[in-house]
Order: sequence, then structure tokens, then C-alpha cells
Amino acid sequence: MPDPYLLAVAALVAAALAAVASWSLGPSRIPGGAAGVGLAVLAGAWILRLGPRIPPLEALDRLLIVLIPAAVASEAAVRKWPAAGWVPRLAASAMAAPVLVHGSSYVADLSGPGSREWGLGHTSAIYAGLAGILFLALEASGRLSARAPRTMAAALAVSAAGAGLTLMLSGYATGGQLGVPLAAAAAVFAVRGDERDCAAVRVAVIVLFSLLVIGGLFAGLSAANAALLLAAPLLCWAGELPRFRGLGPGAKSAVRLAPASLAVTLAVLLALRKFEADSSRGSDRSWEADAGISLHLGVGRGVNPRRRG
Repeated sequence: MPDPYLLAVAALVAAALAAVASWSLGPSRIPGGAAGVGLAVLAGAWILRLGPRIPPLEALDRLLIVLIPAAVASEAAVRKWPAAGWVPRLAASAMAAPVLVHGSSYVADLSGPGSREWGLGHTSAIYAGLAGILFLALEASGRLSARAPRTMAAALAVSAAGAGLTLMLSGYATGGQLGVPLAAAAAVFAVRGDERDCAAVRVAVIVLFSLLVIGGLFAGLSAANAALLLAAPLLCWAGELPRFRGLGPGAKSAVRLAPASLAVTLAVLLALRKFEADSSRGSDRSWEADAGISLHLGVGRGVNPRRRG
């Protein structure tokens, strides 16, 4: 079971790093907010003893070692070439799924020739679909963050915290714990409320997306819950509907946050209901089981027999 003390320390350190990086780097070549989120999640993983391990052995390691630096680098590239900002974001979106699924039984013949679960066409379609979803999420979250930085960051904090709890209830305690430092970092930007923190929001979205993909493919996270948690911060766009344009700042923030909070609450309740149902049937969904995130022949912090050779 996750250690509450370590979770609290990870949250405090993550918040401190996010704050220091965002205020110290500011408008430098490396966006302070993006670097702050990356450092916060990496430090949180180290404090929680989740890695990263070098060389990377599983999807969580590749998220920490490959995807987070790539996300920060893409935002630095956007800062340098703002007119073509969509190009590095599209590249970051396109690489996410292949990096996370690399070496798993979905795309590798772990049980002998022809044993991979996805054919080439199926794999390409899934990669393209996930890349498109992530790219649209990045664009939508970044644009709304420029309009309502505090609200968007607050919605991400709620989504990250809800995702962490939902992942734990779905059998992925390892990745679920990373929702805590991610939520703490997002909360810092909710307090800061700077429209220049769009880069931080986009990096946070990439981390959230990656955790949901890992939980969905290699643990027990349902597609419905993953969709609810990823869509939650984007539902803040409800506050931009014409009928709400005349509202004051406080009321408009409430309208933005309400659907996001409802989506996260629904995801947690659905996961809790399934967890209780599995427990009543005597299913083994203990915190320690972690439902198997090892992608390389059973090496790592938990093994899902359906995904190994």
C-alpha cells in the first residue's frame, strides 16, 4: 500500500520545485513552467522509489526518461519557433504511444513468431488515434490556459489527483502515486495564475495522458474512466459558451470547473464500484499486485501475465 508520508513529502517537494523553476527560469529559452512540471514529476518518482531506472525496463521508466524530457524540449522549441509551434507538439504527441508500448506483447513477439497482439495495421491505427487525441488535448488545454490560467491549472490538479486515485483502485498503485506530485505541481500554477504557463499545462497533459495509457493497456483502468479523466480539464471550455460570457470572473471559473470536477468524481466512483465488486468476488486486486506494468518478460514492479511472454 502506498506510504502516506512519502506521498506527502513527494507533493511538497514537487510543489517547491515547480514554484522555483517557474519563477527562476521565467521567460528563458526553457519555459520555467514546463521544466517545473518535469522536475516535479521526476523528483516525486524518486522520492516514491518509482525510478527512473536506467536503462528503462518498463513504460513508467520511459515516461520519466524519454517522454517528459521530450515534452519539455518540445515546449522549448515552441518558444524558439512560435510560428511553427504545432510541429514539435505534434512530434511529442506522435512519439508518446510508441514509446509507452515499446517491447510489450502488443507489438513484440514475446511468445514466439507471430505472437504479437496487434498487427501492423492495427498498431498504426492505434498510434495515429492516440497521437491525434493527445495533440488535440494539448492544443485545447493550451489555448484555454492562455484565457484562464488559474482555472485550467486547477482543473488539471483535480484531474491528476483523481487519476491517481482511480489508477490505484484499478490495480496500478505504482503509476497512481505519480498523480500526487503531478497534482501538486499543477496546484502551484493554479495559485500563480500566469497566462505564460501554457507550457506547464501542456507538459502536465502529456504526463496525465501517459499514465492513463499505461493504466488502460497494462492494468485495469477502463476506457471509460480514462476518457473521463483526460476529458475533465478540457470540459472547462464549457465556460466559454456564449451564454456564459456575461458572467463575472468567479462565476465563470465555477462554470468551467463544475463539469471537470463532475467527470473526475464519476471516474473515481466507477473505479471504486468495480474495486468493491472485484473484492467481494475475492479477486486479487491488492495494492501490491500493481496489476502488471512490466513490459519486458516480467521484469519490474509488477507483472501482468496477459502481457508477458
